[in-house]
Amino acid sequence: MGVPIAVVGMAVRAPHGVNSLDAYWSAILRRRDLTGDLPADRRDRFGAGWDGMVTRGGYLDAPFDFDPKFFGISPREARVLDPQHRLLLEVVWEAFEDAAIPVAAVAASTGVYVGITGRDYWQWLSGDPNSSWTIGNGHSFAAGRIAYTLGLRGPVYALDTACSSSLVAVHTASRALAVGDCDVAVAGGVNLILAPDTTRSVGQTGALSPDGRSRPFDAAANGFVRGEGCGVLVLKRLADARRDRDRVLAVISGTGINHDGRTATFTTPNVSAQAALIESVLAAAGVPAGEVGFHEAHGTGTPLGDPAEVAAIVAGLGRRDGRPLYVGSVKGNVGHTEAAAGVLGLVKAVLCLHHRIIAPQANYATLNPRIDLTGTGIEIPVAPVPWEGRLGGCASTSSYGMSGTNAYALLSPAPPPEPAVTGPAVAGRAVAGLLVSAATPAALAALARRYADHLASLPDAAYPAFADTATGGRTRLRHAVWVRAADAVEAATALAALAGGTAHPAVRTLAPDEPVPAEPGRTVVTLPGYPWQRGTYVAAPA
Repeated sequence: MGVPIAVVGMAVRAPHGVNSLDAYWSAILRRRDLTGDLPADRRDRFGAGWDGMVTRGGYLDAPFDFDPKFFGISPREARVLDPQHRLLLEVVWEAFEDAAIPVAAVAASTGVYVGITGRDYWQWLSGDPNSSWTIGNGHSFAAGRIAYTLGLRGPVYALDTACSSSLVAVHTASRALAVGDCDVAVAGGVNLILAPDTTRSVGQTGALSPDGRSRPFDAAANGFVRGEGCGVLVLKRLADARRDRDRVLAVISGTGINHDGRTATFTTPNVSAQAALIESVLAAAGVPAGEVGFHEAHGTGTPLGDPAEVAAIVAGLGRRDGRPLYVGSVKGNVGHTEAAAGVLGLVKAVLCLHHRIIAPQANYATLNPRIDLTGTGIEIPVAPVPWEGRLGGCASTSSYGMSGTNAYALLSPAPPPEPAVTGPAVAGRAVAGLLVSAATPAALAALARRYADHLASLPDAAYPAFADTATGGRTRLRHAVWVRAADAVEAATALAALAGGTAHPAVRTLAPDEPVPAEPGRTVVTLPGYPWQRGTYVAAPA
């Protein structure tokens, strides 16, 4: 068995305004179809260039909006910086916040692994090329800018294996952690649809759904729709995560990649290669196939691709002992997010494990007649399924690239947290207060309002963990205040005053080098994210 890798933080952006893990999970549980018509900000730039093709898809809200000042980027540079790179910067930051790890504390030993394929933004640039075009749009710079901006000094990679890019990034990051190339890794991928050329090319392959719907495994499946998204994981070796008292969301027990090899055509999937990959990862991890209770498939919704993939799942994971294996694909919710597809599927699988619920399949009603599940134990869930003991305890995810590169990841549940070795239990512990900091006064006020609103529904016993996470788990930024508050009510009142610009005796501005008045414990809970102060940055038309 290899070195187990802990998922200690995650962040996502998905279509239709899904900007948090809670919103993503809610959309998946409700079987929401997050796809829609091509937004005007994309259509208007190229006009008739979009005509005659399937343009319905999963689109992010406001992909050109960005907070350049937070990352030390000038407005002029922001306008020529690929929005995919901008998105990665924000989502990486959000993933560190979810992990409650201040970036500077781990910067020296953190690696970056990014899956990215699209180059659409080049078509938005006009006039005389300059150096900002190159470093703002090349794939390598997507990963390099994250490391440069945050001061990360571990290995840095941008990976392009087409649709499997982000899961290959997670595999590469996990291997780097296992051999000690880095102690922390951020891994994920991004995809935006900003110009018509790629959509036209994909459409010419016949892979796009003529009626603009992704229906994985369904009898009506007739192709996929393209989708946008971004997902990032913060990873550590499990032993280190437990030592550092991180919140472990799930454990990556094994990963693997291979290639289809020589097939009928360059893009034809290879059932035996897919099955062999699953079997090899399970064998290396020492996990029998029957321990996998949920598999998040690549599941694009093509009438021939889905049957081939299910055949590989049957070969690698099928069982005949009467226990079900549930199979799903988040592409029914968001479309095919290409370079981000693998990580968005992996995040879904982590959330299923974390919440102990197998999510239902969106856009599914009747099984594709080319798929025969008789005697395999495989089921496509149409309602949430409680993850009971009769099911295997693990989950897994597959991602297959049009390049022929296949990736597979095996997940195990998070172990119980380490017991506290010193001090009283977190719940009920006396708390002196909490730190609130942001890059600008406006962001500070907005964050204070988010915290106050969050505390309004928080039981008082949960306040110590909230204060610990806010004080010790967030990067301290330029504008920092100490909020003296012994309980949630006092904190909410003081935070509301800070948000409204009203003086309050419990609120004190800290000098740049002034330490916090009370050191926090190490507790990690979910808090509201950083309030980006965004503007719209778009390259000027010719």
